[in-house]
Amino acid sequence: MAEIEITKYAIEQWITQVATGEFHYRSVLGLNQVLDPKADNKLRGIIWELCNPKDPIKTPPIIESVGRRDGYYRSVENGAEPIDFTKLRPKDFPIILPFDLRKYVFIYPDTTIIYAGSKSSGKSGLIYQTIKLNWGRINIKLLSNMEGGREQMYDRFKAMGLDLATLPKFIYHVDENFHDYIKEKDTLYVVDYIDAPEGDDFYLIGAQVKKIDHKLQGLNSIALIGLQKPSTRDTAFGGEQTLKVASLYLAMDSHKLKIVDAKVPVDKTVHPKNMQWSFSYDDEGTAFKNIVRKSSDGFI
Repeated sequence: MAEIEITKYAIEQWITQVATGEFHYRSVLGLNQVLDPKADNKLRGIIWELCNPKDPIKTPPIIESVGRRDGYYRSVENGAEPIDFTKLRPKDFPIILPFDLRKYVFIYPDTTIIYAGSKSSGKSGLIYQTIKLNWGRINIKLLSNMEGGREQMYDRFKAMGLDLATLPKFIYHVDENFHDYIKEKDTLYVVDYIDAPEGDDFYLIGAQVKKIDHKLQGLNSIALIGLQKPSTRDTAFGGEQTLKVASLYLAMDSHKLKIVDAKVPVDKTVHPKNMQWSFSYDDEGTAFKNIVRKSSDGFI
């Protein structure tokens, strides 16, 4: 293997032209297999200089430490453009939501909806119902971890009248870095679902939601994200960090749906926060029946 020369210029070029998202310093230039202690120290020194330039005003840093684990960095975005408010788009994103939720909640484009559900609460069924309600009206892409397998997914959609074998392909097997796939305009992106990357680092889930929301900006698209939650609370694993960017945040438990938060109510005099519904669903878990909204005094 030809020796790779470790120079500040080569590393800057790799960071600005190749790096995407977070990276470990040893992955720069593909050096992780060839670093001896001397080369490792040289690389660390250059990385430190790029993080801490002598004159950060004149030469801004191009990377920063992500602080999560030693040796991980991210590129610093320095190319933000001013927003042009002379080019406004239609304010309402034309998504239909189950439980007639659009009567209560206004949805702007470039925003995120969260369905947080406890185990076996019907979260995926509600996600699939949302796809069914909007099929043929909006461009849809489903980014799924395929939990349960393709056969189960096929059967559940078939029970709703959608034959995945004959429809245009719109489902993608994605396990992580969902934000990398947010690219198209006027699209409903559906993510089912985001889990902790390492199985127990739940604090990273909120960061993943934020990355998806960031990628939506300017696309006139929205994201619907499924998250798992404990049955003992309304917020998903990841806690309140998952609440921050959501225009609508739903909590699902067995036979119960609740609006945890809604940023923009349709009727300014009636805020839908904390509205609740009871429901039942069929054996396929995709048809919601006996839907009843609960008032502060009981069901109505």
